[in-house]
Amino acid sequence: MDIIKAECRCGKVKLSFSLPVTKVVQCHCESCRKMNGSDYSSWIAINNDQIRIVDGNDHIKKFKLNNLSSKSFCSTCGTGVFGINGKHFKNHKLVPLGIVNNYTKEIKPQVQVYTENKAKWVELHKGIPVFPVK
Repeated sequence: MDIIKAECRCGKVKLSFSLPVTKVVQCHCESCRKMNGSDYSSWIAINNDQIRIVDGNDHIKKFKLNNLSSKSFCSTCGTGVFGINGKHFKNHKLVPLGIVNNYTKEIKPQVQVYTENKAKWVELHKGIPVFPVK
């Protein structure tokens, strides 16, 4: 079983998770863009049974977006370390692809969502399917 490691920028919050993951998503929704300050976000959906906070639980702070969604981040450096999306990924944590330490082919983006909300200058990635979300 492969173990993937991830950490925030300052290294105080460390996570690990096992493969396979549920889905790797590039999201173009307004919430993801605003919470991450980017034109879209890439997330790894990981079942709660497969992910572990290795270190730094006392450094994790949470911003609650609504009753089903939140973003947790390192209180020292501000790096997002995982999100919760109870609408589309119940019982999962969504780990930003950018905090992974050891990339593998199993965690490359698999689907693009909310593409109708994408920033005007963003070109969709050819070869990554677009999934309509309701």
